[in-house]
Amino acid sequence: MLSITGIIFLLFFPASLGILIQVIWGQELTHQLLASGLFLFSIEQARMADQDLQLIEKAKQQVKDIRLNTFSFITISTIFLELIGFYLSSVWLGWGVILIVLSLIWFNLFAPIKIHPEAEIVIQPWKISERLPVLIADAIAFVLLTLWICQIASIWISWMIFGMVLVYCSIKLVLFLRVLI
Repeated sequence: MLSITGIIFLLFFPASLGILIQVIWGQELTHQLLASGLFLFSIEQARMADQDLQLIEKAKQQVKDIRLNTFSFITISTIFLELIGFYLSSVWLGWGVILIVLSLIWFNLFAPIKIHPEAEIVIQPWKISERLPVLIADAIAFVLLTLWICQIASIWISWMIFGMVLVYCSIKLVLFLRVLI
C-alpha cells in the first residue's frame, strides 16, 4: 500500500508537469511568469498536503476529538479543490489559479484548529484573528488574478504574483530549514 507521501506525489506530479509545460511553451511572458510561480507553488502545496495529512493521522492516534474530523474534511476538500485547480491550470491557467486561491480561502476561513503533535495540547484552536494576515494575502491574490484574467496590467500583475510566490516559498523554505537545524 502506498504511503500518504506516495499518494500525494502521484496526485500532484502530473499537474505540476502540465504547469511546467505552460512555463516552457507559454503563449507570452505573462503566462510564463504566472505558470512559473504556480509551478513552484504546486510543489509547496504538495508538501503541505502531505504534511497536513500526516499530522492529522498522527493526531488521531494520540487523541479522540471530533474537531479532527472537521479539520480532516476541510483539509481533504482543500487538497481536492487544489488538485482540480492545478490540473485546470494546465489548460486554462487563469481559471485554474483562481480555483486554487479559492481553495486556500476555503481552508483559511474554515479550518478551526491547529495540530501540534509534539506539544502537550495536541489540538489548539485557530482563531480567525490569527488567520487574518493570510486571508488578506489570499484576497489580494484573488483580486490580482481576476485583474490578470481581465488583462488589466497583466505584465505588472504577473510580476507581482510571481514575487508573492517567491516570498511565500522562501519563507516556507526558511521555516523548513530551521526545523532541520
